[in-house]
Amino acid sequence: MLKPSRFLHRTPMILFALDLVLVASLFLAPATLEQGRVTDLDARANAMDHWERWKELPPYHLAVYTFGDINCHQMAERSIMINGNQMPVCSRDVAIFTGFLLGSILLFRAVAHDNPAETVVSIFPVRLKKSRLVERHPGLSVTALLLLMIVPTALDGGIQMISTMGLLPFGLGYESTNPTRLITGFPMGAAAGILMSMLMMTLLSRREGEESPLLPIFSNSGAASRPGEVNL
Repeated sequence: MLKPSRFLHRTPMILFALDLVLVASLFLAPATLEQGRVTDLDARANAMDHWERWKELPPYHLAVYTFGDINCHQMAERSIMINGNQMPVCSRDVAIFTGFLLGSILLFRAVAHDNPAETVVSIFPVRLKKSRLVERHPGLSVTALLLLMIVPTALDGGIQMISTMGLLPFGLGYESTNPTRLITGFPMGAAAGILMSMLMMTLLSRREGEESPLLPIFSNSGAASRPGEVNL
């Protein structure tokens, strides 16, 4: 069993702080480079394609753009321009990383639990929390919520991919726009923030009887214990 906390949980706060640094850097890097220094990118996701360009940048910008290169395709037509420079990642990734902030914020006051789904349920409105479905099937309820938040990105990106493959009927084509990528990517990022926070809260929280957490970092002693809940 885990111990309860009367205070803000450190795990989602740490995740929020780390992601805030990343999101801020995604905007600051192109804004603080000389105008037009980074343009016309087009590469592969999950691969390094532009190292020759990045190594000429100042150290901070090198780190941020290298991160973007490794994680994103950086296609120019799918990216936002700031100060005449492309952002390090595409517009959809910007929305996902930004949405992660909201997902972690939502769990600042959650009650951590042995069952990660119960951690999310603890932030539900009372009426929803007491509904038959949530009371009987918290795991199913939280899974359905997270999947629902991912649907907009899945539809937007999926239809675009199918269109690129020429598989849409009647010769139809579909190319998403940056505003659409931003709108659909944000809830997916929030879902990722919720998922990461709820799992890490369970892993990093101290058990009853002063037992060590599953991952013994960021742990501390806390308030009187209550069955099934955690302290972090």
